[in-house]
Amino acid sequence: MRRNSLAVAIEALSWMGYARLGERTALFRAAGQLDAGSDELRQAHRLIMETTRFQNRLDYYVSLVSKTKPNEMPHGVSVFLRVLAFLKHIDRMDERELQLTIASARQILGWKTLYPFEETIGRIISQTPHIHPVDDYERIALETCHPVWYVRRILLLFGRDVGLQLLNRDLKPIPLYIRSNPLRNDSLPAQGTVGVKVDGIEGVWKLSDPRKLGRKQLDLAKAGKIVIQDLSSIVSGLVASPQPGDTLLDVCAAPGNKTGHLAALMNNEGEIFSVDVSADRMTHWKRETKRLGCTIAQGIVADATKLDFSFEADIVLVDPPCSNTGVFAKNPAMKWRLSPSRLQTLIAKQKAILEAVSKHVRVGGTLTYSTCSILPEENEEIIISFLHRNPEFTLERQTPFLGSVGLGGLARSQRFYCYLHECNGYFIARLRRS
Repeated sequence: MRRNSLAVAIEALSWMGYARLGERTALFRAAGQLDAGSDELRQAHRLIMETTRFQNRLDYYVSLVSKTKPNEMPHGVSVFLRVLAFLKHIDRMDERELQLTIASARQILGWKTLYPFEETIGRIISQTPHIHPVDDYERIALETCHPVWYVRRILLLFGRDVGLQLLNRDLKPIPLYIRSNPLRNDSLPAQGTVGVKVDGIEGVWKLSDPRKLGRKQLDLAKAGKIVIQDLSSIVSGLVASPQPGDTLLDVCAAPGNKTGHLAALMNNEGEIFSVDVSADRMTHWKRETKRLGCTIAQGIVADATKLDFSFEADIVLVDPPCSNTGVFAKNPAMKWRLSPSRLQTLIAKQKAILEAVSKHVRVGGTLTYSTCSILPEENEEIIISFLHRNPEFTLERQTPFLGSVGLGGLARSQRFYCYLHECNGYFIARLRRS
């Protein structure tokens, strides 16, 4: 364990806890402060992601051997003890490396800061923790590393067998998916250049171990010739099926990968109006679409529920803010930020956005609704409620159909699950206005 890697990880995890920053934002902020090299950043990033993935179990381990609760410790100390518990009990680091890591932590945080917790440090590396939960839900929450309320919800929705498969799959990262970008490429990359070809879709590859993303792939991505984009998101664009010359309304469009894909499917012919409420995210969208060679998209910073224009589009694609329950394997910090009250706020926003943007679908046009959530209250229940209020819309069959059928009788919608499809959890519904 390199000292700088540990320092960056402690600083970033502290920022995540204190200021609720995302993993990448916290990582780059910490790296800027500590002048870490690329290998050190890679090691720090893994520490950040995996410590966050197992967060509740690690805090439970620490609480078993400490007189002070983790949330009552200084941020840096609680973060280091969590990292140490991960290295010892999950990553299985050897004794020598553990001692070197502890020595580095004394230098990073100061020996006076760590001195009151030396006994806890000794117990973490010398004792084998055992989980003694209050009830079965708490046990599953600690074993699968999710909030207890979420465990209850998943087991109620999907049953114990499937629910446990869903929860356990979040304990490891998902593969990366890469698509060719015809706007920057005259031909597909050579076989084996970017990964293993995905059956059923032209120009898409899977990289099973994200850590093996090499310099060759990174150079192609930097040039815009390939795009790192999840399989489920790629399928969503294909289901929308824009054609050259179409007018398309792209709602909640940032950060821009999906916009670039839509423009590629349209051969940069037609119009895309991309809307997002965040000016910062649209700044990133602008850079991303430029990198991908997209020339037909116009960025609009606006609230999707209050769009100040009256045109009708051939296609409306809406990907509203959601719980991100389908991306817990990819971005584990998200599971600790979600709460039942936050979920209800998101559901209300999803309903409002879908209702508002549906007014911009021309007669005969289509609306594609998608989320990276596996919860039916953000997906099938939203669509069923919408169809009851708007009988001029009907649910259509989708092509391609690589996922599983929707719940609640919506067999024409499709779902993706991490444990079944090795990609983000996702939902897609395609509606046509008559």
